[in-house]
Amino acid sequence: MAVFELSDIDAILKDYYAGPVRDQLNNEMMIFDLFQQKKMTWTGRKVIMPVRVGRNDSGGFKTESEDLPVADSNSYMDLIIHSKYLYGRMSLTGPAIEQAQASQGAFLNALESELKGATETVKNVADAQLFVGNGTVGFISDTTAGGGGAAVVDVPFSGNLEALPPFAGVAVGCKLVRLDTYAVHVGGGTAKQSATAGNILFTVAPNLQGATLPPNTAVAVVVVSQPGGSATAATASGIYSNLAAGDYATPLNHFNVDRSTATGTGNALQSTIRAVAADGARTSLVTPKTLQFMLDEIASASGEMPDCMIGHYVFRQEYLGLLVQTVDAAGSNKANAFQKDVGNGDAGFTSGFSFNGIPLKVSRHCGKGLLVFLKTDSWVCAEVEKPGLAQLDGNVLSRVANRDAYEAYVRYYYNVVCHSPNRNGILTGLSYSGV
Repeated sequence: MAVFELSDIDAILKDYYAGPVRDQLNNEMMIFDLFQQKKMTWTGRKVIMPVRVGRNDSGGFKTESEDLPVADSNSYMDLIIHSKYLYGRMSLTGPAIEQAQASQGAFLNALESELKGATETVKNVADAQLFVGNGTVGFISDTTAGGGGAAVVDVPFSGNLEALPPFAGVAVGCKLVRLDTYAVHVGGGTAKQSATAGNILFTVAPNLQGATLPPNTAVAVVVVSQPGGSATAATASGIYSNLAAGDYATPLNHFNVDRSTATGTGNALQSTIRAVAADGARTSLVTPKTLQFMLDEIASASGEMPDCMIGHYVFRQEYLGLLVQTVDAAGSNKANAFQKDVGNGDAGFTSGFSFNGIPLKVSRHCGKGLLVFLKTDSWVCAEVEKPGLAQLDGNVLSRVANRDAYEAYVRYYYNVVCHSPNRNGILTGLSYSGV
């Protein structure tokens, strides 16, 4: 006799979903946590932000019978900020809507989930662009690379390799800006990811080194388009772009102001960007002396101290090594410099890391091999419109032309601007696991 089993009636049993969908994605939004969101008064597509870049130099001692010093004044420049436009889109077909409505609450749950997903997509892209937006995707610092006119140069890279085409792909146009003088170092060339982990491969760059660079010099890599082919000029400016280089067309400009040393006028808009090793090779772990050097250099340039450090998650592993172990001059390990709750076997940290009271934050979108020092009140998310659903006509859903479907989209009109780059800095060329 045949045994009646559950599988025999599986086709007629109803599925029951226990509660809402469990999100498995990382949705950190550092851009909205760190920087001030400010609704700006826009003139057409731009905002003009005046900044002081030079002081009144009329001070001087005189005898009682001499004339007063010649009058002088502060120097000002206008940062011209253009809005960028970020979108996310979702769609539901007519049949999906009708079948979902057959179950109480299913339609609203499905619609809410899709709308929330489109909104999170926009915020997630904005957070990723917080670092690489406008085309500056990272840094090289090997001052010996490409000597002798080498046609192909393969060098260590600090930054966001995923923002470059893969090794098997077609190289993308790039420009290089040396950050000791903020001058274009190589006017043209192409770049993509290297077959060597953590490296960037330059082609059609006749001589990456050119004139010998000073020790610890970092060089910004600016690309013309993203791996998908979208122009980087259409994206909002990121941290690297604000501190190191403008867009591909005008890499020396900071929101329309040429800040290269050669101009003699925009130097106050330069940042402290240094390689950890003198020759730029990725061989040196970060040390307390290196971190203090960066803080002192930033303070010397601006009179301000950063209030936040940002690194990739892998940097936190290297920083932990600073706390738990020291090395003597002979290279031998010494006793732990810091031990936490050894009796209970707990050597971890839950409240985060810091240096000189400056907290270390981590982000999956921050590039590997570098550490960013920020003065957060020198940054503004200049907004035309906050991220949200487009519903100027009162309707969120719109019919899709020639299809049995409805769609909605999310938009965010904004740009990210640092009005005082000299209060910020980036340390490049750091060692990290996996390379």
